[in-house]
Amino acid sequence: MQVCNLLWLLSKNNSFSYTLPMYWADRVAKEIIDSGKFKPYWVDDMFTPSGFAHIGSLRGPLVHDLVYKAIKHVGEEVAFSFVINDFDPIDGLSEDLEKDFSKYLGFPLKNAPSPEDGFASFADFFADDFKKVLESLGVAPTYYSSWDLYHEGKFDNAIKIALEMAEKIQDIYKQVSGSKKKEAGWLPLQVICQNCGKLGTTRVHDWDGKTVAYTCEKEMVAWAEGCGFSGRISPFGGNGKLPWKVDWPAHWMVIGITIEGAGKDHASAGGSMDIARELVKQVFKINEPYNFPYEHFLIGGKKMASSKGLGFQARDSLSILSPEVARFLFVRTDYKQSLEFNPVGTMAIPDLFDEYDRCYEAYIENSDEIFARTFEMSQINGLPPKEKTLLPRFRDIVNYVQMPNVDILKKYEEIKGKKLSEIEIDLINERAKYAKIWLEKYASDEFRIKLSESLPEKVKDLTEEQKKFLSRSIDLIEKNDDPEKLQLALYDLTKELKVDAKKSFSAVYIALIGKEFGPKAAWFLLQYPKEDVVKRLKEAIQ
Repeated sequence: MQVCNLLWLLSKNNSFSYTLPMYWADRVAKEIIDSGKFKPYWVDDMFTPSGFAHIGSLRGPLVHDLVYKAIKHVGEEVAFSFVINDFDPIDGLSEDLEKDFSKYLGFPLKNAPSPEDGFASFADFFADDFKKVLESLGVAPTYYSSWDLYHEGKFDNAIKIALEMAEKIQDIYKQVSGSKKKEAGWLPLQVICQNCGKLGTTRVHDWDGKTVAYTCEKEMVAWAEGCGFSGRISPFGGNGKLPWKVDWPAHWMVIGITIEGAGKDHASAGGSMDIARELVKQVFKINEPYNFPYEHFLIGGKKMASSKGLGFQARDSLSILSPEVARFLFVRTDYKQSLEFNPVGTMAIPDLFDEYDRCYEAYIENSDEIFARTFEMSQINGLPPKEKTLLPRFRDIVNYVQMPNVDILKKYEEIKGKKLSEIEIDLINERAKYAKIWLEKYASDEFRIKLSESLPEKVKDLTEEQKKFLSRSIDLIEKNDDPEKLQLALYDLTKELKVDAKKSFSAVYIALIGKEFGPKAAWFLLQYPKEDVVKRLKEAIQ
């Protein structure tokens, strides 16, 4: 208390500057608000529905959601939108879609059919899947369809500006990125071919103030073939779309966006963010939004791609983690740091639950402000009460769910020493569910308590006393089908043989699973066919 008072007095006298550490999203929100430059506060992010979103695609929406909630937390009015880029052309497909959808390469995502019944288009199918994942993670923006915005005429003015300032846009491309100047007559627009329906293969080369001339070129791009048709068409009302580097800042103008981050690849020197900044100043003449470049989500050190089907899908996150822990995966990491997550054969999932519990405890005990705030930002359906709560460790749950004799709720009631609360019951049941999934899909063999496929190497260390116990156990196993009776008979056998009970039961586990410990022996033994267990014990003895 004395240290805190001293810091306060020094700061009042302007002789000392001290800033308490803040959770990263609160720090970003403070910077935005203190600047006075970005009103009205409007946070935005985008997604192109070209396939099932990979888990890394969640970082952008979560980062933006956290900044939005941090601004809202201090009582400021703020909007949060999410643009579905469904007017983009299909320029790549995952292997499972190549056979049926290759003929739609070059088409707008909104004009290709859905892979499954019940959706109006290719874009709608994949956008709906991603929206459901975001909703499950507590992300609830206002959604905009790029296709709809263009077709409603919202982009007509932006298109007109871009066409009339095509030379200036080319100059900006060259100055910022060092790219070569486009061919004579180049215009920053693509239109939907009136003959074949493709967008990604058209080159616009003339603008007369009302219509544009275009050619659907056969070899314009490597991933689609144009039909060769040439024609003129109005660029407005959804007939045409601006190229990505122009389309992005045009969205800021059309919607009124004042805050939007981007992956660091867009924010690299000379990249799309730098180009967008110059387009904002010199072409669209609006204020530049607040930008915060965030690091990538990596699996095994590699970035993923939706259209190529690389990495875990976003929808997978909720099949391997509870919603709050899945959200916590993103919440805990500062946007400036890369996020590495690889659950296969690692302790990434148990470790993540441990970290979540550490923040939960800080929230209950008011022991660490940043940890507590991290926990708060991870919650989806409101904050739990700040009361003493038994937090079942994921690693312990992993062991208990593999013990057929253990009633997991009774076990934790014994550990707590009194009746479990509803929150505790829900936590235990939820973790039991995800522990089973982890064991089935991702855990290394050392964590799985099951009959090993072959005789464990450790049986060579069994003593003669242990082998004798195993030999006599075979007869008891063959005679007993009741685990209670078998367990008692095995204990009685240790007394009869005058051997150490712990070492004797350890011999059973070594022979069956290669470990010196395990679940209650009789229940474990009787969950497998008796002939398999007897065969294994005889092999161990020999």
